Amino acid sequence: MIPRGLGADAEEFVDVGAVMQVPTAGPWFVTAGGREVILCRRDGEIVGFSGNCTHNFARLSEGAVEGNVVICPKHGARFDCSTGKALSSLCSDLPRVEVRISGRRVLVRRG
Repeated sequence: MIPRGLGADAEEFVDVGAVMQVPTAGPWFVTAGGREVILCRRDGEIVGFSGNCTHNFARLSEGAVEGNVVICPKHGARFDCSTGKALSSLCSDLPRVEVRISGRRVLVRRG
């Protein structure tokens, strides 16, 4: 499905699901164009970040979740999924992933 209203770059985005699937608190893990992405709500918007630890690239979807904090399954690094901020000194912040809303669908830029 090519999202309406995105123009020439429509093929650069992947439809990952409905807006209503993104929880009001905590992360939603999706795969977009072969990469792991964390989606989260912040200030009425849906934001996206890389779903891989910046220290050893572990899949954060395999880790624990405490509220809006995602914990790396490999070494326990913690990340705020609503800001991408690393809460552990070992890691840098999670890279931002572009998210767009088309109607009631969530679209994520391919990796």
